[in-house]
Amino acid sequence: MSKHSNFRRHDMGGHDAEGLKNFWEKVIQEQTKQREGEESRLSKSALNKLRHEWTLRLEGRARQVQAHTKTQKEQMTLLSIEALPSPDKTVG
Repeated sequence: MSKHSNFRRHDMGGHDAEGLKNFWEKVIQEQTKQREGEESRLSKSALNKLRHEWTLRLEGRARQVQAHTKTQKEQMTLLSIEALPSPDKTVG
């Protein structure tokens, strides 16, 4: 069977309570050891650090784009206000 399979065939000699208890304790111990090994491997992995760095970069870039878009909108608003004809103050 594959090493990634959650279920393995276990040989059980007896079916008494002590045998069952020992069997399941061994299964739990093996799974705990595998889980701890995987957690250790993941904690040493550079992938999480890289993901964090890229997230920070993307957030910074998004803020730059938003600021630039806001500035452009403000400039367009000012230009459109300046383009309006001024009211004639001589008409009374």
